Amino acid sequence: MKSFSNASLALLLFLAATALAQQPNPGSHAPYPQADSGYVTDLAGMLSATEEEQIERWLWQVENETQVEIIVVTINAMADYPGTANTSIEAFAAGLFDRYGIGNMPANDGILLLVAGADRRARIDLGGGYGRSRDADAGHIMNTVILPRFRKDDYAGGIRAGTEALIEEFAGMRVGFPWAILAAGTAALVSLLVGISLIRSGKRGWGYVFIGLAILLVLFTLYMAVRLARRLPDSHSSSWSAGGIGGFGGGSSGGGGASGGW
Repeated sequence: MKSFSNASLALLLFLAATALAQQPNPGSHAPYPQADSGYVTDLAGMLSATEEEQIERWLWQVENETQVEIIVVTINAMADYPGTANTSIEAFAAGLFDRYGIGNMPANDGILLLVAGADRRARIDLGGGYGRSRDADAGHIMNTVILPRFRKDDYAGGIRAGTEALIEEFAGMRVGFPWAILAAGTAALVSLLVGISLIRSGKRGWGYVFIGLAILLVLFTLYMAVRLARRLPDSHSSSWSAGGIGGFGGGSSGGGGASGGW
């Protein structure tokens, strides 16, 4: 009886150890693709290092200012990940969305842009906070912004333009080149030249008005440039930890969004 008890105990301990060993590592997203440390995981190699860095900065800025979390993932093929819901891009994207926990709670308004290159399929998957109310908006971006570029094999352009469109549509922000700063700086230079010209022609009063305006525009340009610099992280290696993988808010897919092929 005693030996039977010891054997039973040993068996129970063995089974418990086996079960623990089979539990996924908390830092792993298996059986789905393991993500990088930021907002972009380019496993299919569709983006250059510069392009990925640019999108990372956009998405960091968006979450920092609006709390809307947008994640971009590219893979070669869904079949590369056995054990996942890889029978369709919709099911795979929803499972990946939930596994990563995209979106800050309680809003649950995260967004996943998934591209499966070898499958020639893409998906914009929306968090549960949207319900199905924004499917048409996601569909418009997929069909008019992303897929036309993919059909020309411009994957980087499609991802970049699609990400910009998602940011504008769902976060209400515009990213990219700081045109407002350039415009203000140009206006300052023009005002300065006009002011100098007026002074030389003897119209000192108006000349000083334009020079004063140029000074104000220069100060405004500097102010906007400083604000922009403060909003951006210092570098890819150390600054994405505030968001992205490891900083997700525990959101889940709502089943809404849009899919497409090329």
